Amino acid sequence: MLTLTLISVAGELHSYSEVCEALSTLEVALGFLAMTGGEPHMQLSCYLEEVLQMGNQVAQHIVKQAFSMCYLKHCVALWQLLASLKSENMLRLKRDPFVGVSEKYKEPLGEEEHRLLTAFFSKNSADSFLLEMHEFLVLVLKKANDPDTYRPDWLKDTLVSYMERKDMDIPPDVEEHFPEEICLSHYVEAWKFIIVF
Repeated sequence: MLTLTLISVAGELHSYSEVCEALSTLEVALGFLAMTGGEPHMQLSCYLEEVLQMGNQVAQHIVKQAFSMCYLKHCVALWQLLASLKSENMLRLKRDPFVGVSEKYKEPLGEEEHRLLTAFFSKNSADSFLLEMHEFLVLVLKKANDPDTYRPDWLKDTLVSYMERKDMDIPPDVEEHFPEEICLSHYVEAWKFIIVF
């Protein structure tokens, strides 16, 4: 999904409640798509209104403006964006979006880690990497039962491996320049720092 489309969708959602409503609606659509499939080039707004007949159950500006920019083939990327926006909004509201994530992934960043992240994100565009970071955080680390599955010192290697398992191209900037010194133990605080950056 194009970055400009993601920015446009995000611009249509003006509050935490709108982001939550959009995310909830999309999750319903994803559930049906997982079971029945769908035409990848169908607009998401048409799918919601015509196939699922949810037009009256969702705020019209979400369906008509935010979702009309997306096709069914964009649903996963849209889910990544909306889930990340929800977490960002929760942070702004002084709420913890990462309840359930082990404390071993929430260690504070030191001055050196702040400096390294600032240097990396000042020179590199890594929007898709940030969305992948968030997805890994909420889908994997939040549900990790075995504390030894993901060692606290492997942030870059762990996330690159996760993206490779999804057959994704790793942004060259990330592979070459993301600081090795940022550990998985700093994952939550690193994501929060980058979002505020």
